[in-house]
Amino acid sequence: MAFISLLLPRDDFQGWHDDLIKMLRNDTHHVVVSWRQGRSTLPGMALVEDLERLLGRRHRRPLVSCKSEPHDIIEQVAQDRPDIVFDLSGGDHPEAGSVIPLFDGLAGENARDAALFDERAPRLQLVSLTGGDMHILADALPALEHPWSLSAGRHAIAQRLVHLIRAVARDGSIRRGVARKSPEHRSGSPLTFISRTLTARIARRLRKLVAHDGHWRIGWRRIESGGSLYDTLRMPPASHWTWLDDDRQRYFADPFPFEHQGTTYVFCEEFPYATRSGIISVFTLDDQGRATRPRPVLDCGTHLSYPYVFGKSGQFWMMPENAANGALELYRADPFPDRWVLDRTLIAGRHLSDATPFRMNDRWWMTAADHRFGDSAWDTLALFESDSRLGPWRACGEEAFMIDARCARPGGAVVRRNGALWRPAQDCLSGYGSGLTLCRIDAVSRSGLEQTVMAHLGPPAGAACDGVHTLNLTDRFEIIDAAGWVSMTSGASSALRR
Repeated sequence: MAFISLLLPRDDFQGWHDDLIKMLRNDTHHVVVSWRQGRSTLPGMALVEDLERLLGRRHRRPLVSCKSEPHDIIEQVAQDRPDIVFDLSGGDHPEAGSVIPLFDGLAGENARDAALFDERAPRLQLVSLTGGDMHILADALPALEHPWSLSAGRHAIAQRLVHLIRAVARDGSIRRGVARKSPEHRSGSPLTFISRTLTARIARRLRKLVAHDGHWRIGWRRIESGGSLYDTLRMPPASHWTWLDDDRQRYFADPFPFEHQGTTYVFCEEFPYATRSGIISVFTLDDQGRATRPRPVLDCGTHLSYPYVFGKSGQFWMMPENAANGALELYRADPFPDRWVLDRTLIAGRHLSDATPFRMNDRWWMTAADHRFGDSAWDTLALFESDSRLGPWRACGEEAFMIDARCARPGGAVVRRNGALWRPAQDCLSGYGSGLTLCRIDAVSRSGLEQTVMAHLGPPAGAACDGVHTLNLTDRFEIIDAAGWVSMTSGASSALRR
């Protein structure tokens, strides 16, 4: 337990401040609150906030000034010296000796909003100001699921900030999985933000009337002498891939190949637009790379995806994502590959996405995106350990070990290439599944996972797509998925060029 002093803006008390106070007290910390002068807002800020309110796009939680102090929060003067002071007043001149958030290396919430006006998340850091020096305690690059909404962006940043503050209050520092150097960017302004986002919203709404967004298709290629993507660190053009046919009434994504008795089975998510719920299907590839028609093999009534398949002791197992069910479950083939029965629950009470086990240091580890860290699972990485892939699995800590929209969320099975373990991760910096990041795993322990980013890959050049988010391979084939827009009209042209 720590003695914590929070410095908050008197005239701009927000919903996340209230949440933070309650969470820190639930963490058994002693928390006192002092009010400070807040920031002076950027010109045009009120116009953006009024416009979002008019458009009905304000987030469900109050994120701007409440204009009043909650009845249970009063100013308290610390009788003893606090263990840690968090200055969250948002002003440009933070208190010496405190821990403050930085947004793209700058203090003050105007720096946060300048990044959001550029339709991107700022690099988020918690730093301590001691003796004129600045020490980084935590580092993150959040994801923005709704870059056209200022209030949603503020909410996303606040959630990650609450997470980092709680971790620093408990551990003192959480510099695990520090985000890499942020890309070059510009600082936006309220007026340009209004112009761009209004145009984008109108175009997106009109397009959604006639086309499906994020229509995923599966592509594969034989691994020739040139090697896999892990060897070349480059994405081959669209002409190098064969694409799975579909009728435009569904998409296919998350391909996981599995070799058995000379046949390549590819398990995948099938998402019929009529039901809006994913099921698991399978198709096969022959030696020439010709595919059979996908057929359903698992339908639980809740959305399924990411069918990680493995064999052990003569049996075949599947660990599909079923985050909507609030559990990570293990299915057994009975018989393989067309029927799967629930064998056990590996982790209960956690909404996990893209759970991916791997073996290192004579232990089994598993990474996953976890929805418990906030509304978005695009940018966080949770870690678990076990003696066996069959469980039981134990969480390694209570917080996310990485908050990085470019290289946190898993994007396929971990593989061994060139004497090292590699993990593909989803690059969600520009949107969900916008690219792949190839990461070399350097170390893993209960304290976290250390990795080196080796390459960022976009979708294949020459394909009419704007995203790629899964990579898997066998000794013979390399398989990805890619996404674009596709017309709702039956028989319309493909989202990807053949």
